[in-house]
Amino acid sequence: MSKIQPDPEAQLTLDDKVIEQLRQDMGEDAVMVIESYVESIDEFLCDIENRTARTSSDDLHRWAHTIKSSAASIGAMRLAHLAAQLENSYRDRVQIDLSQQLQFMQREYQRVHATIEKITSH
Repeated sequence: MSKIQPDPEAQLTLDDKVIEQLRQDMGEDAVMVIESYVESIDEFLCDIENRTARTSSDDLHRWAHTIKSSAASIGAMRLAHLAAQLENSYRDRVQIDLSQQLQFMQREYQRVHATIEKITSH
């Protein structure tokens, strides 16, 4: 079983440039869009956590891909990296410790969520 570690070289929790670009592109709607992405990431992490024995690897691959894309869209590059590792493991059919990877992703999600709350409450 391959052990996946978080990338210590990954960027900070949120890439300020991505957030700033969203603000420039969307104006007042940026906060709503960012919060929507954060909510969708939470939902897909819950889907993975609550998976059943009948959950297909295709579903897990799709959920990981969605988390990766949503995280990258809001500049959560470390979370996007962790989701990409999970996505790639399903694509390449490499067995990993899903529980451990999910823990990494949930911890990073909590950092992202807390940071988003700080920047959107201003």
